[in-house]
Amino acid sequence: MKSTHRYLSVNDAQRAWGLYATCAGHSQTRPGDEFPSSAHPDEYFFTWKKGRILHEWQFSLVEHGCGIVEFPGKRLSANENALIILPPECWHRYRPDKSTGWTTLWIGLGGQLAERLVGGLGVKMDGDVRDISRSSELPRVFAETVGDIIAHGVERPYFTAARVLSLVAALAEESSSAANGASTAGLVSRAQSHILEHATEQVDFAALAESLGVPYRTLRYMFAKETGTSLLQYQLETRLVRAKNLLRSTDMPIGEIASRLGFNSTWYFAHFFQKRVRSSPAAYRKRQKSRTDF
Repeated sequence: MKSTHRYLSVNDAQRAWGLYATCAGHSQTRPGDEFPSSAHPDEYFFTWKKGRILHEWQFSLVEHGCGIVEFPGKRLSANENALIILPPECWHRYRPDKSTGWTTLWIGLGGQLAERLVGGLGVKMDGDVRDISRSSELPRVFAETVGDIIAHGVERPYFTAARVLSLVAALAEESSSAANGASTAGLVSRAQSHILEHATEQVDFAALAESLGVPYRTLRYMFAKETGTSLLQYQLETRLVRAKNLLRSTDMPIGEIASRLGFNSTWYFAHFFQKRVRSSPAAYRKRQKSRTDF
């Protein structure tokens, strides 16, 4: 894709609104190319020797290639799927590796709402580089937002500001996941959803853990810590709830309920039900039916 960008003028009404895009672009620097390109306004252009200070937030996503980023007192690597975070009033400089070049997407934003929302993400005010390779949402939202700003930023500034808001939301999700390591709540929630969807089947919990990107023992630990029960017990409890509903609301034979819910035998279903409910399935059905017969 050819390098392209858009710089936007911001009026007083947009500033009063509290959130606005200032610029966006897609840049491709091939190995050996001059960097940075001179095709940018003076306030955005910089040299490696002097670096620069921006008066807005800017985020740059490295799609391909790699490079380095320097802030006062620290030098950070920026590899593929790195998100470079440039806070306002923070001196910085960056460049791609000459042997690889890089392809980046970048967005500038400002306003009081931007300061509050981005500031609430736990972003380091002395600059940062984050690895977002585990995020499936953020790169897509980033690319869509850049495209909307380039295409509609001039004639639809409030629309593009709303798109920037969706980007900040994606950043918040990424920050939440990063703050929770493997994102315990989100990971457990996905595991629960999978178990609910396949409650009547024999779930391969090791394969489920692999699909979620964590070792099986990590998933077992996180699930038990978050829910207070094991993966298998959660599935059995899910089946129990469905069994109660079928016993209350249908005349389906108990053997058929056991088979439909994935129990190996009617005996095992009746034994499990008795242990958990302190009643046989037949007695539970009779008791529930009597409560609704008037």
